[in-house]
Amino acid sequence: MKTPSFFELKTLVEYLGEELEGAQMQEVMATEDGLVMTFYRFTREPRTAYLVFDLDKPFPFVGLFMQNPWNRLKKTKPVGLFLNAHAKNLYVKDMKLVESLGRVARLRLAHGDDNCELELRLIPRQPNLMIHKDKKNISWYPVQGLVENNPSAIPNDQEEQRSIPFLMNQWLARRGASGKEKTAGQAASSLSPFEKWKKNRERDIEKKTKALDGIQTQVEKFRSEPWAAVGEFLKNEGLKNLPAEWSTYVNFTKSVSQNMQNCFDKAKSAKTKVLGAMKRVEFIKEELLALEDLSDQKFQSFLKKHNNLKNKPQARKIEGRFRKQSIEESGLVAYMGKSAADNIDLLRKSKAWDFWMHLKDYPSAHAIIHRQKDQSVSDKDMAHFASWLVKEGLGDKKAQMGGKFSVVVVECRHVKPLKGDKLGRVTYHNAREILIAV
Repeated sequence: MKTPSFFELKTLVEYLGEELEGAQMQEVMATEDGLVMTFYRFTREPRTAYLVFDLDKPFPFVGLFMQNPWNRLKKTKPVGLFLNAHAKNLYVKDMKLVESLGRVARLRLAHGDDNCELELRLIPRQPNLMIHKDKKNISWYPVQGLVENNPSAIPNDQEEQRSIPFLMNQWLARRGASGKEKTAGQAASSLSPFEKWKKNRERDIEKKTKALDGIQTQVEKFRSEPWAAVGEFLKNEGLKNLPAEWSTYVNFTKSVSQNMQNCFDKAKSAKTKVLGAMKRVEFIKEELLALEDLSDQKFQSFLKKHNNLKNKPQARKIEGRFRKQSIEESGLVAYMGKSAADNIDLLRKSKAWDFWMHLKDYPSAHAIIHRQKDQSVSDKDMAHFASWLVKEGLGDKKAQMGGKFSVVVVECRHVKPLKGDKLGRVTYHNAREILIAV
């Protein structure tokens, strides 16, 4: 397949800009040769579309498809990770060809003040995809400089320009999945976020409908059992002339009064269960009514709630049994255990980037300095916490004797508890030491 010419690419980019205008970018999947970006379109059908950047060096390409043509080729790539972290849920503002640079297109994503720009180069043997976000930049291949030219000076190809559907089909035939992979992919394709959400709701509807049928069957069973009638019969007639069909409700080894009491208890219990079951039925019906709403507004509400929960910082659950030391100016907080179990528990509650501290060559408690992922800890603050560990770890009497002590400092990611050890011992590496005089 021949790479789109300048004029073919110009037509293709105009088409992509129209098709994706206002669409929300929901997911990025990287492959060995490029990216697939999943977009949710609010005003076009089908709602989900896949923008493919093929960065194959001899024949680069960009295309829009209604099914993911690379759904089974997922790889971990820095550009894919970057886009998933910094461009998710942004909206397409525009996509334009930078005519002065030749076969170069720019896709702008934004939401409020949050902006991200993708620059796509479809130059044979020099393709590239570059991402610009605030002051951060990343590219698929090393960036090479381009020479600006006059678009009017670009010669129009003598060959007839290929149509957009023809280009897409040509690319699919050469670079899409094989026939076998397509069949498997269509059977278990990587669904779009909207399709996943819809499928989950349909699955929930099926489960709740089945539960509703089960509850209603149970209610009918409770109502059909004649416990109250059997109790009244026993009260008035005793066991004489008891109808044969009621014999299963009577224990003939017990007295009439015991059987009568049991029947009335069962009838009362069944009535309570029916009332509870009917309340449950009403609750499930309300849930089913909410699940049947598959509107765009409901989906966007779900996305917003999901993103808020995802981005909400998790509170540290540190119980009061730990000793605590804080520095108000920097906002840093450190905790220290009082036992071997405390020490391991404290380590498990820490983040990978927190600092673990321990006295070198002395038995002592573990101390953990909690910090934000990108927060630095000054030497002064580190010495403050180390001094606290020495005094608390040695006790007042030993600390008053004076001397110098080494404190080991390691990021928690490099500290591992010894499996099955009840003394709270650990192994660590990449440590540094602080000398503390008391």
